[in-house]
Order: sequence, then structure tokens, then C-alpha cells
Amino acid sequence: MYSDMNIRTKHTILSLILMTMSMVLSAQKYHVEGEILDKATFTSMSNVNISFTGSRLGFTTDEKGRFSFDLDTLPVNMIISHVGYKTKRIWLDKPSGRIAILLESSATMLREVEIRGINEPRPFFKDDKYAVLDYQIDNDLVYLLIFRFHIAKSLLLCKTFSGDTIASSAILPFTPVELFLDCLGCLHLLSLDSAYQVYFDRDTLKLCYAFDIQKFDATVRKCVASTDKRMFFREESWHQQTVRFFYVDRNTKERMYMASASDEEKIKMLYKNPMDYFFLITDSIPDNFDYLPEYVYVKKILYKPNASVMHRIGDTLCVFSTTDGILELYNLSGGFINKQVMPIKEMGEGLWTKEIYIDPVAKLSYTSFTRNGILTLFRIDLNSGVVSRALSTIHAFPQKLKVYHDHLFYLYDVPGEGDNKHLFKQKL
Repeated sequence: MYSDMNIRTKHTILSLILMTMSMVLSAQKYHVEGEILDKATFTSMSNVNISFTGSRLGFTTDEKGRFSFDLDTLPVNMIISHVGYKTKRIWLDKPSGRIAILLESSATMLREVEIRGINEPRPFFKDDKYAVLDYQIDNDLVYLLIFRFHIAKSLLLCKTFSGDTIASSAILPFTPVELFLDCLGCLHLLSLDSAYQVYFDRDTLKLCYAFDIQKFDATVRKCVASTDKRMFFREESWHQQTVRFFYVDRNTKERMYMASASDEEKIKMLYKNPMDYFFLITDSIPDNFDYLPEYVYVKKILYKPNASVMHRIGDTLCVFSTTDGILELYNLSGGFINKQVMPIKEMGEGLWTKEIYIDPVAKLSYTSFTRNGILTLFRIDLNSGVVSRALSTIHAFPQKLKVYHDHLFYLYDVPGEGDNKHLFKQKL
């Protein structure tokens, strides 16, 4: 009797142990984490769907393509899917370390990239906290001046042409205004009262040689090109309707004028209207409020500064007159080569922006027209003056355009995201 009782007791205890172990095993969690990447580019993929056969469980990857979750049982059949990519199934039969999953584009997606993706703009710098105030490109490096509005902090970043960050500055102790690349290839950070030269110290961007901003504007900013023997300058008349170009010999300090561009109609109009003349030479705002609208109209709209410019393109100096569309070419000694007329008035492509963009790597020049906020870029043939369409921007009202290495860069305010300018890069 005792033996039977003992056996039944042991069996009951064993059953309880097995039940407890089963409950423990059923409550065990299997942790799974990893990252999902595009197989062709190895870039992280956000918002990728993760599900499991026979289960209602579902997860998505974060903005950096990462996932992390716990499973109650193994093995399971994990299904990874994303629009434009082939669905992938992975059999998970045991816990493992961090896993990387590569998704392959579907055939339809590949055809779409070949047709549409060539000129599709892509974010070069996009951040939820920082906006891009300004940027410059030099020697395949992109320098960005970024600003965090909520706490009024700004800093400098340096990225490679492909977008990798290689250097940054400390938080700037003053309010920056812009980045400026001078004719000698030196980068400067400008504030309201000073100019600082930017230089590398390993992976850190530092500032040195503070310079008075007024002296900087009167000297460094006016230099538009340089060679070993000469420095070429741009200067404006007091009414800003005439622009002159000259060079200074580095050895003899001799100054020699090369070309000029004037808006003769605006100059004649100015001298025929004494009040316009008065408002234009006045730096202070009128005390009489009744004169304020006319003052603003004269200063900001009626007599906009002449935008004519000189650029060095390879071994040629190019003067682009934005008053009449004249293109003049000079050699590096300042000697005249040729003159062409750009058919700007006959284009019919909207409003001419009078902006000239130079690609220093491809040694090409561009100009642009805008209509309803959409900007169209045109390539200028330096030999004939003929302009030909290059591309139209997808984003309306792009800002601070630059062309470098057959790519268009520009800033764009993304709607609904506050004061958060992003930098975009688009293949020409």
C-alpha cells in the first residue's frame, strides 16, 4: 500500500514538474534583432514589413533599417516584404546574434529606376533637428552650415561627395550668416561682424584668422578668379547698375580693366528721376512713413543690382552680362578671345533668373529659368552661346543652387516640417 502511494505521489510530483517546465518553456522569449539593407546599394531600408506565417504578429524597421522583437516560440517562418522589392522568407529555428538581411529589387522596380531614377533628386543632408543654412562644395567635399532653431545652436559639417561625414566643428559661439569660398580656394565662415577661415584638424573643423567683415567684403569678396600671376576682381558702381572687371598683377601690382556690363536703361531712368536717385544713395530708412513704400520699391525692386559675373572655366575667363545676355571670353592673361550672344529673350521658358552656375569639374556653365516655382536648368555652349535644356527640378522654389561634377545641389524647405531646409542632390 505504501509502495503504491509512494509511486502515485512521485508520479503526481513528476507531472507537476513537467507541467511547470512546460509553462516555463512556453513563457520563454526568443530575442531577434538585426538590420535590413538594399542588396544593390547596402543602404538601410526603413518601414520594411516583418510578419510570421500563421501569426498575427507584425513589425516594421525603424528609420535606420533596424528591427528588434521577442518571439514566444521557435522555429518560425519570418516573411520580409517591401514595395518594389522581392518578398523574402527566412526560417528561424534557433536564437542567433544580430542578423543582416538583404532585399533585392523586383524587376519592375529596376525598370523604374532606369527610366525615372536617373534625374531623381535625393536627400544629401536631411535631419529632423538641424536645418541647412548654407553650403559650399570644393575638391569633392561638401561643407554644410547647419542650425538647430529650437535651441539656437549651429555647427559645421564636412561630407564626402557620396555623403559620408568626415569632420565637424564644435558648437559655434556666435550666430553664423553664410559660408564663402574665395578665389584662392579658401573657405570662410562669416558672421555679422567677422570672417573666419575654416581649416581641418584631423576630423575636426576649426576657425582661425578672424577678419573684419567690412574689410573682407571690400577685398576678399570682390576677387572672382586667380592664377599664379594675376587676381581678377569684380566691382560695382555706386548705383550697382554697372559692373566692371579688372585684374591686378601679383608682382607689379598693376591694375588693368578688362570688361564692363551696364544696364543703360536703368541708369537713364535713374538720372531722370531725382527721388529715385535720392532713395538709392540713402542708407537709412526715411523718417516720413509716407515715403517708405516708394523707398522699398526703388531699393529692392526697381533698381536691382546688376548680376553680371566673371567665372574661370578651365583656361578661360568668362564674363556673363545679365543685362543683355552677352558672353565674352578672355584668356588667363586678360586678353579678349571672343564674344557671343545668348538667345535669352527668345527662349520663352519663363522668367530668366539671371543666375550663372559653373561646374568646375566638368568645366561647363549653366543658367536657369523659372515658371510657377519650377526651375529649369540650361547648359550654355561657350563657343556659340547656344543654351540647351538640362533638367527641371521636381521641387518648387529650390534655393542656393550649385552645380558640381554633373550634379545639381540645392536647398529645399520640405512642407509641413517647419524651418528645416534639406540639401538635395540631383544627377544631370
